[in-house]
Amino acid sequence: MPQPGKVQAVVFDLSGTTIDFGSRGPVVAIVELFARHGVTLTEAEARASMGAHKRDHVRALLEDPAISLRWRQRHRVEPNLALLDQLYGEFIPLQVQVLKRHCEVLPGVVETAAELRRRGIGLAATTGFDSPILKEIIPAITAQGFTPEVFVGPDMVGGGRPAPWMAFYAARQLGLYPMQTFVKVGDTGLDIAEAHNAGMWSVAVLATGNEIGLSESDLKALPTAEREARFRAARERFWQLGAHYVIDSVQDLPPVIEAINTRLAAGERP
Repeated sequence: MPQPGKVQAVVFDLSGTTIDFGSRGPVVAIVELFARHGVTLTEAEARASMGAHKRDHVRALLEDPAISLRWRQRHRVEPNLALLDQLYGEFIPLQVQVLKRHCEVLPGVVETAAELRRRGIGLAATTGFDSPILKEIIPAITAQGFTPEVFVGPDMVGGGRPAPWMAFYAARQLGLYPMQTFVKVGDTGLDIAEAHNAGMWSVAVLATGNEIGLSESDLKALPTAEREARFRAARERFWQLGAHYVIDSVQDLPPVIEAINTRLAAGERP
């Protein structure tokens, strides 16, 4: 029975939120995809559309004026829809290959998921990866103990973020409503937009995600002042994008759930 006065479900992102510290896997695959065609991408360029359906991600890169210019200089042709289809076809097996090296479940995720389940909260995961990619990585993720009831990719619902369709599909599969009792946890601006468009609470993840974009070892190696400066800038960006809460990692989620429960009980909405 739906309980509109408390959090009923958490919808997690994957890379950078629950797996793959620093969201490295998608970046490696995107950079490699373009490198195979003689076009160099910076890591910042590869990260700019992170969180989107990966076909939309590749499209955004081809439409970027600087990258489009590099492509024309290298190939003497204008990027077009046929090229997008070709590159995305190449991307799927490449992303699977790369993600198998970047699908470690992040510290505290399994324990946090268990605590949420203890509270009767349903768990789902939405992602920019289509079903052929998900099919290959879900066994590796669940074998580590992170077992959402629902995994949703854009091709299952007709589109990815910022549209709310994946979240609505997850809600239907969980059999829970209203959406104001759902919490979206992710590490990109598109995760925040997905939350708002679906009527969910938005929790943005800093340390493990795309906005910081560093492996765990590289993050630890940063001088304290630089690390704090990066965190301040990322936190401010998330606030500006409309996050309701900003946390360092999924381990920090349970107190946020309590805070949202208090707000829901008082009649507040996202």
